[in-house]
Amino acid sequence: MALQATQTLFSVGLLSGGLLLGGLLATIVSPTFQFWPHGTRNWTFWVSWSAWMLYGVGLVGVAYLDWWHWYEPPVVVQLVCVLVFVAGTALSIWAMWTLGFWESSGLEGHLQTEGPYRFSRNPQYVGFIAMLASGGLLAGSIQTVILAIGGIVWFLLAPLAEEPWLREQYGDAYEEYLRSVPRFLGRTHREPPQQEQTDRTKGGNQ
Repeated sequence: MALQATQTLFSVGLLSGGLLLGGLLATIVSPTFQFWPHGTRNWTFWVSWSAWMLYGVGLVGVAYLDWWHWYEPPVVVQLVCVLVFVAGTALSIWAMWTLGFWESSGLEGHLQTEGPYRFSRNPQYVGFIAMLASGGLLAGSIQTVILAIGGIVWFLLAPLAEEPWLREQYGDAYEEYLRSVPRFLGRTHREPPQQEQTDRTKGGNQ
């Protein structure tokens, strides 16, 4: 019975994850089709929401039913995974709170450059990737790992679909932000305002 439930949940997670990834790839390669971001509460918004809920149910359900079925991680690995998972969760919540729930869901909003967005253009994705990677490793389940990898791939590719849309929404402000802050993790490069740069060339900053 448990095996059948696991397989059913795995299929649900795989199909819904495949739908999300297919829609994202179609957005990236097509100049006219846009599945993500949604912008408004159109059909893609509701399809995406439903798919994410099914993916989450499938992932969590498989992890629970298939826990340590493939292997049991060493205690040290377990501790590291728990710490990374908690850190990723905290970062995701902080970033979602800063940006706003609906903007995080792919709807139009405002350009956010404060909080965790000072250090990463996609701090929520960094947090989600940390959660999926650590959670998949901790679960010790090959099916959980497969579903987690699908989610990680989505979060890695999502900025490729978002960035052209953000350029259209915010123009030069986003271009400056894009040059200053890394996509995921890395060194920020905050450039001084143009007037300050001019003053420096004139010896004004001494």
